[in-house]
Amino acid sequence: MQEYYQANSDLSAYFNSLPNHVQMFILQSNVEISTLGELMQVAEHLKETL
Repeated sequence: MQEYYQANSDLSAYFNSLPNHVQMFILQSNVEISTLGELMQVAEHLKETL
């Protein structure tokens, strides 16, 4: 799944800027994120709760 974020230019820079524990949680959850807005929303929620 990490390859998906690296291959998608809209998502890669933001995904790479996230803390490692947030990246790992997203990757392990197998959640389907297809837009930058979705990724930002999920990541911000995880940063507050993890």
